[in-house]
Amino acid sequence: MDNIEDILRALTEDSDSDSEDISETSDSGSGDGGLFSGLDPEMLIKLLSVFEALNQPSDSERFLLALKPLLREENRPKIDSALRMMKLFSVLPLLRDGGFLNKLL
Repeated sequence: MDNIEDILRALTEDSDSDSEDISETSDSGSGDGGLFSGLDPEMLIKLLSVFEALNQPSDSERFLLALKPLLREENRPKIDSALRMMKLFSVLPLLRDGGFLNKLL
């Protein structure tokens, strides 16, 4: 239990492999398809900034949320839709600058 990655790799290994195989794969560092083999630390940091932006409500969002109880029942889902669109538009520049959309555009 020296490393969380070793523990997670051991949990994701096939159940028929014994503990010697697990220790050999974790010590070799060959990236044999383990849980963290394809992760890029810089990409994770960029993703973290996107998730932080999603969790920070803007003044406009707070205003719409404050208006929601005052609206009729049939108009309340429109507020939810508007909030989702506002989140999407606020995150798109972060996704573009982070390089997440390079393969799509």
